[in-house]
Amino acid sequence: MIGYRRGSAGLKTLMWETCIQQGVIPATPTLSTYIFHFHLILTMVNWNDPDLEAKLGMLLVQLLYAILGLYGWEYIRSSYMELALLRRRLPFRWPLLSYITARFSFLMAIILQAVKSSPFYTNVDCQSINFVIIFWTNVAIGCSTTNLMIRTWLIWKTTYLLRFLLVLLSLGHWTLLTLFLATARSSTINGVCVINFANPAYTSVMIIYAMLYDLALLVFTVVGLLRMPSSSPLWKTLVKQGVIYFILNFLANLIFLVLNRLNLNTIMNAIFAMPAACICTIASNQVVLSLLHPPSNYESDNTSSAKVHPLTSDLTVAVPWSSSVAQAS
Repeated sequence: MIGYRRGSAGLKTLMWETCIQQGVIPATPTLSTYIFHFHLILTMVNWNDPDLEAKLGMLLVQLLYAILGLYGWEYIRSSYMELALLRRRLPFRWPLLSYITARFSFLMAIILQAVKSSPFYTNVDCQSINFVIIFWTNVAIGCSTTNLMIRTWLIWKTTYLLRFLLVLLSLGHWTLLTLFLATARSSTINGVCVINFANPAYTSVMIIYAMLYDLALLVFTVVGLLRMPSSSPLWKTLVKQGVIYFILNFLANLIFLVLNRLNLNTIMNAIFAMPAACICTIASNQVVLSLLHPPSNYESDNTSSAKVHPLTSDLTVAVPWSSSVAQAS
């Protein structure tokens, strides 16, 4: 069978029965049992088999085109912000810079990925095009996290020590993204241009740092809002946004981290990199856009509740394909 070592099925069964007889694992399935079973399945597979790598390469290409379709649809659906800026219906504010940069950067990255994986003949250098793709992807990831950092920054606008800490955390994140860009090396494997070497220490530290950074931003946001007693729906919206964003990014980065640490083969190490970046970018963009669509009872409740520091300037955006007008305060 392609991708499997000869005789490994019988060996797996023997190991499984022996472990049960010796009491190493319980006969009744538990979570640890399933983890052990999953680990044995992974050890059965010959991940360096050329036929298996070719199939994984085809799966990676199909996944990239699916991400292109998903993100392209999301980009067009939420492009009213850019249209409002171009038509001068929305005054430009500096917090929007990271939002626009993140959206455009990931769009460039996924388009270049599609061009690189195109079935049509394209004579491009694998290392050069992957360097550009990683650059745009890292810019998108960095700016997506910066979107959340800016919101936390504005909440703590009177605490300069914490704002300085936020700047240091952001600089640390950008530094790790830059180190990964500088150490990644690419080559063509079974017709697929993939990253064949990236310093494992930089990769793992970058992912773990991003997860802890997101957690820190969530904690700082919630604590900062708790310092402003308010029953406003906007307060609840901000907390809900932070929790959802953290959960989505934590799960995406966790899958990417596990596959990277397993080090099955070069394709499996990078197969979830673009999906994780896509989830991060879309979730961050939705957090920004949701501030343009506050709850319907926000305006009435805001007059009777304690004042919440504004996270953006007053603005009005007319959505071209909707009769409603989105307002944010």
